[in-house]
Amino acid sequence: MSKSRRTTIAVVDADGVALAAKVEALAAVPGVDVRIEAVSLGQLLTHPDFPPDVVILEQREGERVSVNYKIRVCRLADARVIVVSGDGHELAPDVGQLMTTVHSFEQAVALIAS
Repeated sequence: MSKSRRTTIAVVDADGVALAAKVEALAAVPGVDVRIEAVSLGQLLTHPDFPPDVVILEQREGERVSVNYKIRVCRLADARVIVVSGDGHELAPDVGQLMTTVHSFEQAVALIAS
């Protein structure tokens, strides 16, 4: 009997409480293995399990590293990127082809689960 492949996930959110809730929600999704929980890009990139299959990013107001840079770095490592964003005004035009934008974390979970 062969095991079906699980999708490895990293979740990046500077809000530790929100991050914990997201990890808990993803843990309930069949076929998903949350390997990395990070509050910063540096924490993501230095994690021994980087790169995962998918990185879910949510940019918070006041973060020093732009979401555009985060997307580019993750894509260079060949990770699929999902950005949770209420609006796309902060996204550079060239990153549009590098990631998928969703309006809520629940939409990101649904996308991964499908």
